[in-house]
Amino acid sequence: MAKSDVFAGLDIGTTKVCAAIAEVYDDGRIEVVGASHAPSGGVRKGVVVDMESTVQAIRDAVDKAQRMYGYDIRTVMVGVTGEHISSLNSRGVVAVSHPNREITRDDVERVIDESRVIVLPPEREIIHAIARGFSVDGQDGVRDPVGMSGARLEVETHIVTGATTFLQNISKCVTRAGLEVEEMVLAPLATAEAVVLPAEKELGVVLIDIGGGSTDVGIFTGGEVCYSAVVPVGGSHVTFDIGALLRASIEESERVKTTCGCAMMNMVDDSDSFEITRLGADEQSVLPRREVLVKLIEPRMEEIFHMVKQEIIKSGFEDMLPAGAVLSGGGSALPGTVDLAEKVLGMPVRIGAPHNFGGLVDAVSAPGYATAIGLVRYAARSQAAIKEDARSGDLLSATFGRLKKLFKG
Repeated sequence: MAKSDVFAGLDIGTTKVCAAIAEVYDDGRIEVVGASHAPSGGVRKGVVVDMESTVQAIRDAVDKAQRMYGYDIRTVMVGVTGEHISSLNSRGVVAVSHPNREITRDDVERVIDESRVIVLPPEREIIHAIARGFSVDGQDGVRDPVGMSGARLEVETHIVTGATTFLQNISKCVTRAGLEVEEMVLAPLATAEAVVLPAEKELGVVLIDIGGGSTDVGIFTGGEVCYSAVVPVGGSHVTFDIGALLRASIEESERVKTTCGCAMMNMVDDSDSFEITRLGADEQSVLPRREVLVKLIEPRMEEIFHMVKQEIIKSGFEDMLPAGAVLSGGGSALPGTVDLAEKVLGMPVRIGAPHNFGGLVDAVSAPGYATAIGLVRYAARSQAAIKEDARSGDLLSATFGRLKKLFKG
């Protein structure tokens, strides 16, 4: 039997915490062996506002997943998002150090480090520096320059930064829950690992992950991420709108939204109705579904997609997305969301769900588990790259790269 490694992903969201545990085999197979979620109210738009509530939600989600797996886990990959996240593209240039002008893994590490030299306020730190493409002596379009000959190596990287204190608070919550943070990963990057096809990334695609308190946007071209942003509106805002205007509790508003909601009015008949229990009432009220409920939902969902469209235009890649958009996250589950997104964005749209894995398929095939599953895939891909370096004889570089990641920051 092929050997396997065990990885765990932890998605700490506004409304819930999702945990996934998977065994990843040398032949690339991924078997999900544990997955669960727990309601949470301790995070708002990616920022911890109640540490005790967040810690308890992490414990609940991880404990359930561990019971399914049968063993305890110690380290987790953690997804991060929020309005404090920002990104930019940077370039780095170095001279090739090898006497024969052969580019080594050390040259690649040096040029990426050079691209990370940017002016940052003291309260911010770099989360990712992702190489989008290399250039050798002015020749662009190089994917992997190791082994090539050249005198000058350049790289274009996508750099993601976050507020240090907010990241530290997330890390503290995980630590207090009895776990160690293996690595923090930008949520759209992780989600894309689970729901976006490699061919879509190559052509050009935008990932729209509608969470509870915010919506993550990631744009991919040429196989790599080129733009990432966070829109400060998500599915919870729809729930709050229903509760505020119909005078219902958050729990009742969420129930009505998920069971009777729709994102487009023209998809609902005039004769349809729904029942809701208002605050202080003993009996349920029967209201017209289209004129009351959907009329509340559609404007808010439309606002989300208009804000996403503005981010796409801001990125400068709006004409380089032939693969369209992929929707994910719990907020994408409302009927009519795809049609509304196509109407606002003017591009083909599909729902993305975790795919190409075995094990607990039925439990984690919903879009809400995409980030947790994607974190496992991200960890597996990083581990595979290290093993490939070791197999190719670059063991010292692989070990150094691993240590560098562990001691980063």
